[in-house]
Amino acid sequence: MTRVAATVRTPTGPAFTVVLIGHVAVVLIGLVTLVAGGLSAARLLLANGRELPPSVRSYFSPGINWAGRVLYLVPVFGAALLAMSHGADRVGDAWVLEGIGLWAGAVTLAEGFLWPAERRVQRALEAGDGAGAGSDVRKACRQICAAAAGASALVVAAMVVMVARP
Repeated sequence: MTRVAATVRTPTGPAFTVVLIGHVAVVLIGLVTLVAGGLSAARLLLANGRELPPSVRSYFSPGINWAGRVLYLVPVFGAALLAMSHGADRVGDAWVLEGIGLWAGAVTLAEGFLWPAERRVQRALEAGDGAGAGSDVRKACRQICAAAAGASALVVAAMVVMVARP
């Protein structure tokens, strides 16, 4: 008696497609938010004591950067996709682990450096440093630029890994 090896098929269907679109959407929203933070900080640095453009002032308005926190939904959608794959993809797959590691690095940079620096800039602008010319603001802006660049690079690398599945 010969055994026929069971084949695992790549999942399809409307539910899988909706979850996949959600996964991609939260990645793109998170990436756009990281880039916007870096660009806003760079524009504040370039203002060099002059009046800030309204878009920069608006970006650094007081409050939590909720759009950036959408990055926390990436693994939620990813876990749902893995569950819906019925074994075609597993948490232990190298590409999944690499993607998770890159995502964790991006979130660590954002949570540890970018978002705290954004809060410092918000407080300074709210306290009256209207042009953001103070040395503390400039230091925070440089930190935002570096953290945004690093986190964005990690998110893009994770996207490449997720698509290429090396």
